Amino acid sequence: MLDAVHCEQAGVPAAAVLTEPFATTGTAIAELQGFDDYPFATVPHPIGSLTEAQADALADAVTAAVLGLLTTPDARSAPGDESFDADAQLPRGDGLTITDAAESPTAGSAPADVVEELAAVLRADRADLTATVAGRHIALSLHIPDEACAECVLPASMLVPMFQHRFDTELGPGWTITLDDPRTTEHSSP
Repeated sequence: MLDAVHCEQAGVPAAAVLTEPFATTGTAIAELQGFDDYPFATVPHPIGSLTEAQADALADAVTAAVLGLLTTPDARSAPGDESFDADAQLPRGDGLTITDAAESPTAGSAPADVVEELAAVLRADRADLTATVAGRHIALSLHIPDEACAECVLPASMLVPMFQHRFDTELGPGWTITLDDPRTTEHSSP
């Protein structure tokens, strides 16, 4: 998504193609770059395990959407609008954990819902996210059980601004977040 947005900023029409679980992340990246509602196409996840013939068939299936994005500036290919034969299923993690019950909203509350949305995106790369909420501060913990998957998850330096943007958009300003990433030291939002 970031490459497509950079091309657009340079005046070069671009079309982003994302796998379905990354639609939320792609939208957040575009919004952070000032491109609200940036149009993109989605394809089923995962794509890394496709055979060459399956990848060719998927490329053929998404070609019309990509051409539409390149030739119609206001076209919006909403996630899920495409008709693909998707046999793949997303891995599921343990889900959201709110660990500070005394001060924390319960599952189903607004902060918990935002954390669950973010965690769902990370599960596409076999990672997960848990949270502790105290007042208007959310301490997020990134869980990456497989070192091979660690390279697939965006670095904390990109996750923190995306997460902060999502909280600001969904819950309003005033929330602060920290992210405990096992690959780095803790990163905080301003």
